[in-house]
This record gives sequence, structure tokens and C-alpha cells, in this order.
Amino acid sequence: MNIMGLTMTAGGIYIALTIFFNVFGTYLARVYAFENKAIFMAMALVSYTVAFVTWSKVLKVYDLGFASSVITGSVLTISNLIAFCFLNEVYSVSKLFFTALIVVGVIGVNVCQS
Repeated sequence: MNIMGLTMTAGGIYIALTIFFNVFGTYLARVYAFENKAIFMAMALVSYTVAFVTWSKVLKVYDLGFASSVITGSVLTISNLIAFCFLNEVYSVSKLFFTALIVVGVIGVNVCQS
């Protein structure tokens, strides 16, 4: 599939969807903590369910080590960024440092597997 000049495989699309629905579910659960409206938690559960389905598709295409490191690192990094930008959470130097370590670890695992 060619999207805006980028070629994406089915596995790449499943990874992107898994990351999106995981982050969206986390965001909705956090909003539920502030708003306390059941619709946010219901939507979060639907989002996590879709993420689980796309995760199972990812595992049919990629090795567990690769898929797990890419998705986990991406979800943690994007969730921290959204929490800082939109949910007014405090982001310290230590959080920035350890988030950077996660990103370096994901890159390292994937370079070593190549």
C-alpha cells in the first residue's frame, strides 16, 4: 500500500493501529479519571479491545521481540508526550532521560536483531 509516497506493509499498518488504539485507550482512561463519565471508560475498553485484535495480527507478521519493543517503546513515549502536552502532567528531567533510554533501547534491540 502506498500512502503519501510511503510504502506500508500490512504488518506496518497493524503496528500503527496497535500503537494508536493503545495510546487512545490510555488517554481516554486518563480523561475518565478527571471527568468521571462512564462513556470515557467504555470507549477506552473498546479501544484496548481493538488494540488487542491488531496486536494479534502483528504477531502473525513479526517476531515477538521486534513487535514488543517497537510497540511498547512507542506507546510509552507517545503517552508521556500526550500527558505532558494535553493533560498538564509534570515532566521532569529524569522522566525525559528515562524516556530517551526507552527509545535508545528499542533502537538497540532492533539493530541487534538485523
